[in-house]
Amino acid sequence: MDRRTLFSMQAGLLLFLGGVILLAFHRQRGQKRDKGSVWFAAAYLCSGLGLALQSERDVIPPFFAIVLGNFFFLLFGVLANYAVCATTRQRSRTWTYLLALNFATVANFTYYTYWQPNLFLRVMEAGAVIVLMHLALIVALLRVRERVIQPAMRSMALLLGLHSFFALARMSMVVQRRNADVLLSWIGVITIAGLALCYLWMDSLRVHAELEQSAMTDPLTGLYNRRILEVTAIHEIQRAARRGLPCSAIMLDVDRFKVINDELGHAAGDSSLSAVAGALQASLRASDIATRLGGDEFFVLLPGADEASAGLVVARIRAAIAALRLQTMGGESFSVSVSVGQVTQRGTKMTVEDLLHASDIMLYREKQLSRSRGFGSGTRQAGGAQVHPSNA
Repeated sequence: MDRRTLFSMQAGLLLFLGGVILLAFHRQRGQKRDKGSVWFAAAYLCSGLGLALQSERDVIPPFFAIVLGNFFFLLFGVLANYAVCATTRQRSRTWTYLLALNFATVANFTYYTYWQPNLFLRVMEAGAVIVLMHLALIVALLRVRERVIQPAMRSMALLLGLHSFFALARMSMVVQRRNADVLLSWIGVITIAGLALCYLWMDSLRVHAELEQSAMTDPLTGLYNRRILEVTAIHEIQRAARRGLPCSAIMLDVDRFKVINDELGHAAGDSSLSAVAGALQASLRASDIATRLGGDEFFVLLPGADEASAGLVVARIRAAIAALRLQTMGGESFSVSVSVGQVTQRGTKMTVEDLLHASDIMLYREKQLSRSRGFGSGTRQAGGAQVHPSNA
C-alpha cells in the first residue's frame, strides 16, 4: 500500500468519526448537547483534513501538503484538550499553550521544507510534539472528578498513552533507519479511533446516570421519591441493625397546605414545597435520607440516630422552616410551618413500613394536640383571602 492510499484511508476514518460524534451528540442531547462534543468532533475533522492534505503531497504544493497538512493534523491535540476541559468543566488554559506550540512546530516545518529540507527532523519533531500534546491531554483526563464518567476518561488516558508509545517507537525506527511506518501509522490511528468510542461511552454513562437520577428523585423538590425509598432505606436500616444502633424517622407535612394552594395559588404551593425541601436538606446529616412521599408529605430516615439526636434534627428543621420568607407570583409575602412526627426504633426487625406507620401516627397526634391547644388561631390577609397559619 503506497503512502497516498494509506493517508487517504486514515483521513477518511478520522473524518467519518468526527461526523459520527457530531450526529450522536446532536441526536442524544438536542439543544442541551454537550458543547465539548463539538470541539472533540472538530479535532477529528481537522486531523482527518490534515491527513488528506498530506496524502496529496506529490500532487499539491508543499505549503498545503506539509505545512497546512501538519497544522491541521496537530490541531487534534489542541482541540481535544479544549473539548475535555469543556465537557468536564475544568478551568484550564493549557490548550492555548498547545496552540502556540502548534504554530511554532509548523514554522519549523516551513523552515525544514523550504530553506533547509530535512524529512528526518520533521518526523522527529512531529513525534515529540504529539507525545507532549498527549501528555497534556492525559493530565486533563486524570483530573476529572465526575465519578460517573471516570471509567471512560481513564480508558481515553490509556489509549493516549499507547498512542504516545507507538509515536516514540516510530521515532526510534526513524533513527535506526528502519521502516515500519505503515504498521505503526495504522496502530496510531486505531488508538485515536478508540478515543472516539470512549467519548461516546462517556456520554452514554452520563445519560444513564441522568435517567437513573430522574427515576429516583421528585422533579419539584429534588428529594428522593417514594419509589426509591424502599431501595435506599432498607440498606441503611439493616446496617444500623447489624451494628446494634437505633434508627429514627421523621414524618412531616406543611400546615394548611390546601389553604396556601387555594388562596395564594398553586405556584405558591410549589414554592413552599421546594423551600421546605431545601430547609430539610440544609438541616440533615450526610447519612440521612429525605423523601417526598407525595403532596405536602415528607419522610426523613435518620440511620443510627437515637431520640436525642433525632430531636436535635427536628429542632434544626423547625428553625430552618420558621426562617423561610416566601413570595407569591404577585409579590405577597407568606411563611409556612410544619407538623412533625418523630419516632425511634431498635432491633433487627425494623422495617421501612414500620417506621412510616409509626411516624405517621406521631404526626397525627401532634396535629390533634395542636388543635386541642388552639395553636395558631391568628389570621393574616394574603391575596384577598384570610390565610390561617395554624395546624390543620
